[in-house]
Amino acid sequence: MNQPESTGAPDAPHAVAEINLAIVSAEALLKACYWFSRDFTCEIRNRNEHVADVILTPRSAASASELAVAKDAFTTSAMDFALREKIEAKTSGIRDLLLAKAFSESGVLEDQPEGVFSDTVEEMKPDGMFKILSNPQH
Repeated sequence: MNQPESTGAPDAPHAVAEINLAIVSAEALLKACYWFSRDFTCEIRNRNEHVADVILTPRSAASASELAVAKDAFTTSAMDFALREKIEAKTSGIRDLLLAKAFSESGVLEDQPEGVFSDTVEEMKPDGMFKILSNPQH
């Protein structure tokens, strides 16, 4: 176990998770810290612009093996939050279009949303049960 330099209890057991800041954003890192905050205090120290150390100090007694498990779980959680951010960024346009289409068909919106909204695979099936866009020409 590593010893923290500036925490109030220098002999307190802790784990250090090394985070690649090119992969995990500051927001994803903070979300992971928040997720762990019930059981750990999380101190983030930037080594440089590419790497941060997150010092996980348990709020109650923990063995070395429990700290190792917590470190792995923290790293996994940070990666999970980072991946969720990337997926949300890539799919936000589709999500917005789906919501706009749903609201426009329900009569909530006055105007139809812009953009192409169709499922060419389902449109080819004459008896398809799921049609995103009803096309009166077919």
